[in-house]
Amino acid sequence: MRDDDQAPKIAEFSRSRENGLHQGIAAFRRTHPLRAALLVLFAGILGVLAGTAPLVRPAAAQDELKIAAVVNDDVITQLDVFMRLRMAMLSAKLQDTPETRQRLLPTVMRALIDDHLKYQEAKTQGVTVGDAEVNNRIETLAKRNGMTRQDFETMLNGNGVLITALSDQIRSDIAWSRLVQRTLRSTIRITDAEIDEAMNRAKTARGKMEYHLSQIFLQVDSPKDSPQVQQSAQRLMEQLQSGAEFASLASEFSQDTTASNGGDMGWLRADEIDPAIARELLNAGSGADAKGKVLGPIAGTGGYFLVRIEDTRVGEESAVAPGSVHMVQLIWPLNRNPSDKEVQSAQDQADAYAGKVTSCDEFEREAPETAGFRDFGRVRFDDMPPEIRQMAMTQPIGTPTKGVRGTGGVAVFVICDRGGAGNSRVAIADRLAAERLETLARGYLSDLRRAAYIDIRL
Repeated sequence: MRDDDQAPKIAEFSRSRENGLHQGIAAFRRTHPLRAALLVLFAGILGVLAGTAPLVRPAAAQDELKIAAVVNDDVITQLDVFMRLRMAMLSAKLQDTPETRQRLLPTVMRALIDDHLKYQEAKTQGVTVGDAEVNNRIETLAKRNGMTRQDFETMLNGNGVLITALSDQIRSDIAWSRLVQRTLRSTIRITDAEIDEAMNRAKTARGKMEYHLSQIFLQVDSPKDSPQVQQSAQRLMEQLQSGAEFASLASEFSQDTTASNGGDMGWLRADEIDPAIARELLNAGSGADAKGKVLGPIAGTGGYFLVRIEDTRVGEESAVAPGSVHMVQLIWPLNRNPSDKEVQSAQDQADAYAGKVTSCDEFEREAPETAGFRDFGRVRFDDMPPEIRQMAMTQPIGTPTKGVRGTGGVAVFVICDRGGAGNSRVAIADRLAAERLETLARGYLSDLRRAAYIDIRL
């Protein structure tokens, strides 16, 4: 939380914002009939949650644009809460009942607050997300559900969800992922000794059990928050026991990077898993007995886990290969003895360009005429100079490096993809870096929560 002396300023802002919302109700009803109808419905939902009669006069709908929470200088309206509740229930195929809403409401509020914190920080750090990226993600969701974009929107509207609510959630997810990759991934260094250790563990794991796991992770920022987070995890467990889809709840509520993939963690050995989870797995059995079991809430490192066992198998040692990467480069050339001004100019151009590109395709397509493009093709890990090898292991795929001064000029590199078996040096380095990035990202968000002014009014 912010210092107490800042609270009056925030409160004044909140009152001003709320008054402005009320003044716009009449115009809102004329121009957004669907939203106005949803507000009447939401008034009834709030009545049920509060234990009051669900019947609400239509005139009371104007109150439903009131503030549900204040997050620094942003507000979350009651309509925002309603939209996220509807999305969560629709995604997880849950019936819209008072009991379901009561169980999900605290977790929904936390998810909305986190979305605002993530997007605020990304915006502060200059990370932007274009409408085209959001629309592409929505198109992908529609295709996964076997629908056209138009049919997908119609389905959402028919279930009380506006496409703008989904767009806001997607924009926050993309912005946070990009911010984490840009600011944290480049700080990670995986040493040869760490890779060697991981490879030795893999070699000795032959014949041991491996688990294909999915998880929902809820973070605990401080000990005093633990009971509340545990209760939220227990509520999600109850929804799973009532028939909710694990992957859908993970996508909506899990507070780690696996959320974007429905919580899927892939195949793991016990030594690669949080010790608290590994202990629970020992009693879960194997094969058909274990498949589909959901464990939790489990108090583990940093928070509480719900874990679903997708499958089990006996591990086999695979051949260890060096692995490879597909790497491309842009270089701003310099003369043999450039002046400091010329070097700085090339550096500035390289860094500015790197900050605008978000994919390997863009990197080549948008290359300026002042820079030379080179595609190195697939390069074996063992054939790289040591200074390039570290970058090849840890640089986010599709994200340009900052300008690197070399003999021929200032260069920017992009790793388009990494290849190699699961036990290749590149694959192991990538996995270790991802684990470390997850820990750093959790800490980053935890710091944002502690520093924020948050006022929940529901």
